[in-house]
Amino acid sequence: MMTQRSYHNLGFTLVELILVIVLLGILSAVAAPRFFQRSSFDARVLFDDTLNALRYTQKIAVATGCQTQFVVTDNSYSLLKEQNCGDSDFSEDSDEPNKNKIANPVSGAAAYQGEQANISLSASRQNTTFTALGHTVESTDNVITIGHRTITIIAATGFSYDSTP
Repeated sequence: MMTQRSYHNLGFTLVELILVIVLLGILSAVAAPRFFQRSSFDARVLFDDTLNALRYTQKIAVATGCQTQFVVTDNSYSLLKEQNCGDSDFSEDSDEPNKNKIANPVSGAAAYQGEQANISLSASRQNTTFTALGHTVESTDNVITIGHRTITIIAATGFSYDSTP
């Protein structure tokens, strides 16, 4: 049989309950804004997609033996291939507008391009051209800035990486 004293020792004290509520309040005050601030998630999505697109552009150049180009314009990017392998012509054909655009391997869209509203996307050089060996035609590295993050493309190797300090 339980005594009166042991019965009162079951459960939590008022101080313990208040302490847990205060800790949960502090945790939610710190964590909640990160979940409701969509722009940081949008910037990260664009950053990851841009890095993947760069690496895909390089792989297409190596796989096909034709030059490919990663183009940054007006807060967006697009992936292009030569009109005819070996001609270094990346201009759009008026008869076949998607002829020189690299298709998106995931969605199947005729043109692999990306942008995100309210997220800044810029590059130190507008075009990066990859050769069949995977390196770039340009002699200097290209730095792409997305929000507060950066991607560097090493010219000598074509390697693209997250260079955010």
